[in-house]
Amino acid sequence: MKYVQTIKSIMVYPEGEAWYHELATEVSIDDEGGGCYVVLTQSPDRPELGQVRLDPEELDAVYCAAKQLLNSTQHNNDYSTAYKDKSCRSKCPETV
Repeated sequence: MKYVQTIKSIMVYPEGEAWYHELATEVSIDDEGGGCYVVLTQSPDRPELGQVRLDPEELDAVYCAAKQLLNSTQHNNDYSTAYKDKSCRSKCPETV
């Protein structure tokens, strides 16, 4: 049996801080059979249910992390509905 690997999440956090910092945002992908979607999770001291709060500087990093994950699923799954936006290539590192 052959096994494959899929990266399902990336942590975005302030430079110089730990990945579990209170301002960290986990960008992950999930799929319930209808195609991939992006999930943003934060764990601040006072979590507001259903809210994700991003600093303006954090937004590009979160966007790039989401694109990285969606692009990686596209390479691993023929059925992926990953969005192919070439405009982020200037901001995001190329992956997989």
